[in-house]
Amino acid sequence: MRTAPPPVRRPHRFRPTLLALEGRRLLSTLMVDDDRKQCPDAGFTSIQAAVDAAGPNTTIEVCRGTYREQVTIPASKAGLKLVSEQHWKATILAPATLTGEKAIVEVDAKNVVIEGFTISGPSQDVHVGVLIDQGGSATVSDNHITDIRNQPLSGGVVDVIAVYVRHGTGRILDNTIDRYQKAGIVVAHSDSSAEVAFNTVRGVGPTGVIAQDGIQISDGATADVHDNNVSDNLYTGPDFSAAGIIVLNPGPSTMVRNNEVTHNDIGIALSGATGVVVTGNSVSRSTEDGIELLDGTTMTLVANNESRKNGLDGIFVDATSMNNTIRNNDLRQNKLFDAEDQSHGAGTAGTANTWENNRGKTSNPPGLVQKKADNGHKDDHDHDEDKDDGPPKAHGRRHVDEEGDDD
Repeated sequence: MRTAPPPVRRPHRFRPTLLALEGRRLLSTLMVDDDRKQCPDAGFTSIQAAVDAAGPNTTIEVCRGTYREQVTIPASKAGLKLVSEQHWKATILAPATLTGEKAIVEVDAKNVVIEGFTISGPSQDVHVGVLIDQGGSATVSDNHITDIRNQPLSGGVVDVIAVYVRHGTGRILDNTIDRYQKAGIVVAHSDSSAEVAFNTVRGVGPTGVIAQDGIQISDGATADVHDNNVSDNLYTGPDFSAAGIIVLNPGPSTMVRNNEVTHNDIGIALSGATGVVVTGNSVSRSTEDGIELLDGTTMTLVANNESRKNGLDGIFVDATSMNNTIRNNDLRQNKLFDAEDQSHGAGTAGTANTWENNRGKTSNPPGLVQKKADNGHKDDHDHDEDKDDGPPKAHGRRHVDEEGDDD
């Protein structure tokens, strides 16, 4: 029996020492130290001052310290590399007042690297931790991006996002993203694309303040979302649901694969999606559905996922979502049904979708899942089910609440 593999954790990459010529640092490398105690030879005490002085393809090494400032990398700084000399020891901290797009770090240049920092709020004025915009592109890797929120956490400002690829291209890799206000990672608009991989994205847990989303792909953006661990997006208020991963009117060829998604209201929600592939994910302990297909989702493949111990359905398809293929999924111990399809048509069991070789015990209508033949012995999977706790207490099904932005 197949179970979805856990996310592959990428080891921290080796950082080679800087090349040297006659004992001197290369001219294309600048150094920053806030107090010049760790790095007495640093030429700058401000990251933004070093960015302003840098040419294209410059590496800026930032020594241990706290840098309370906004950092903007304009289009003229293509190829800039901003690197913390010690892992997570250089902190870029939101100032009390932010200007422009109200991002702590904004990238408008191409081929930028931001690696190894702690990027942190809170601030009453912050909207974004790291923003990729204006056609820029960046690899944002191995950072701790935390507390991108108001103080205290607020439901009054719903566009506060830890990492936002708004009009550009991103590789969002191997970061820890937590304690955000509305969303951990958002990739939005038709001129945006991203690889979102190997991240740990963790909401604040049960809260009645705001319905959080871990990862959101929306408004025509295209993304490959894989090997992430997404958890603890849980809303205790009425009307709306939080989600681990939400794919809302995405661009073509978006993929959601091999993610571990647990302890959210909805594990993976697809809304208005066409041609998306959802495969190899392990979804568990959602207060509502493990995987949802909503609002006219079509031509989508949902295959080889595990969805277990959810408060409502393992997989839920609404009446408007048709011509999808759902196959080879392992659906167990879900409180309402392992599989539910409210559509009507010429597909499996009178639905408008194709259901093939899905393993489970309960479905609505009957015939969407196949039970394992009873040979008088429980397999290991069934034995584990008896020992584990059941699904969480379920809410009724609510509306998923995505981050909204008109830009």
